[in-house]
Amino acid sequence: MSLEQRICDRLGKLYPNHDERDLFERCMAVLGHPEVATESTRWSQRDAILICYPDQVVENNRPSLVCLEAVLRETTEVFPTVHILPFFPSSSDGGFAIVDHHEVDEKFGSWANIRSISSDHRVMADLVLNHVSSSHRWVEQFRADAEPGRSCLKTASKNDDLSAVVRPRTSDLLVPCETAAGTKYLWCTFGPDQIDVDWSEPEVLMEMLRVIETLLVAGVRWFRLDAVAYAHKRVGTACVHLEETHELVRLLRDLLAWRSPNAALITETNVPHDENLSYLRDGEQAHMAYNFTLAPLLAYALTFGSSTEITNWLREAEQPPESTTLLNFFASHDGIGLRPAEGILNLEKIQALVNASVEANGTWSGRSDGQEIRPYELNISAPSLLGIDRLLTAHTLLASLRGIPAYYLPAVEGEPNDIEAAEREGHSRALNRPKRSTAARHATLIGSRKTARDELLRRLSLRQGISAFHPEASQQIMDLESPLLGILRGDGESSVRIIANLGFTQSKCDVSEPSFDLLSDQEIHGELLVAPGDVFWLSTTDARS
Repeated sequence: MSLEQRICDRLGKLYPNHDERDLFERCMAVLGHPEVATESTRWSQRDAILICYPDQVVENNRPSLVCLEAVLRETTEVFPTVHILPFFPSSSDGGFAIVDHHEVDEKFGSWANIRSISSDHRVMADLVLNHVSSSHRWVEQFRADAEPGRSCLKTASKNDDLSAVVRPRTSDLLVPCETAAGTKYLWCTFGPDQIDVDWSEPEVLMEMLRVIETLLVAGVRWFRLDAVAYAHKRVGTACVHLEETHELVRLLRDLLAWRSPNAALITETNVPHDENLSYLRDGEQAHMAYNFTLAPLLAYALTFGSSTEITNWLREAEQPPESTTLLNFFASHDGIGLRPAEGILNLEKIQALVNASVEANGTWSGRSDGQEIRPYELNISAPSLLGIDRLLTAHTLLASLRGIPAYYLPAVEGEPNDIEAAEREGHSRALNRPKRSTAARHATLIGSRKTARDELLRRLSLRQGISAFHPEASQQIMDLESPLLGILRGDGESSVRIIANLGFTQSKCDVSEPSFDLLSDQEIHGELLVAPGDVFWLSTTDARS
């Protein structure tokens, strides 16, 4: 089946009351001229992603994107890809309540700044599919009972049975809105400032394609589908992972393949692993998915010194299919999600993590589960939770596992909880969203923080020359006793054995074959003493050559 016919078929499934051929022509009119594929492979062991806000570093009288670009130049070779968190005008949620998808917020800079960064980096940007800001033009039109806003926002009746709806928040799902046609109830999965759009309306698709085209012109090639699991809603269902949502991701992939074959879709679904892989399993949806289960398991292992839980999960977890991969991350602009660990960590262990976060001057947020509030995420900076040394262990393991490692700039630079920001902004996620002046960054990136940052960069640079760390290279979990974690990457002479001590006391293991530690340049044979937090990359040959 041709790509064109496949796109038409998907449009017919999603919009059965519309002419699929007419919709196809509208899609083509919105998207620009198709590009020719230029890359033979989408990723390699040279790939690592840096995650940062557009105003992570600021300076008076300079657009913050200019300041960020200066920071990125320090690590371009180690981090060829940068995920710039939403840079659009927004009203809340760290940029995710978007007012206008077609503009760069003037306090950050302009499209010229995004194009400049994309000239030296592969840029990943957010496509916020589920909602718009309550200040978006569609909401104004909705209040006036005018199109297209009247049709583009999701509504429901107070009499609808919404008891099965799955949400990551505890706020009211339906928010009343006075309109020229009377009181209506807007669907708000994430809160009253984020109004859900109605994907059953074709104009929503067309608008998002206009956004994709705007981003492509600015040099963006990787698209993070924010909160995509909730995109489609149907009363009487859980309104998460609906088949319509999966078909939407397939459609977006096909349209992107038509317009820009080297581009990629990354799904962001803070859910258990089995659900997460539903966006990769058929090979027709996302190219990559965030590995949400890894972060809470790493947090538990390094907080309590046990490798048992993460070892068992890594051994049993389903792997993504060929030509897809996972983004391995620990710290991010959000908290450490706990829902993906449900069923792996019992309630007692999840509560222990919550307690550890509180003890380290962090906190947690919850989600509605019927009448019960369950822990949803830890709100704390990674350095405050683990400390600088053990965070380096976590960061090294991200680079060791199958997939592409992704790192949050404040965690890489050892930023602790920003308690003042949390108090000033009045929400817990601000603890982990520090914004620093150029001078303050230079003043604090010293001592152990700089040492750990530089060592991580060194390790990532080494990784680029090791074929066993290709994102799709084979992975086997070794039989080692807790607190040791053992991973075998790659095959044959090019394979690398990773041995890490996640505990708080020295452990021993036997290295039966003469080996070379790629991280320390030491030859190792026989009994290996592994200090707390140590990581070894063992090769029977120098895999870098």
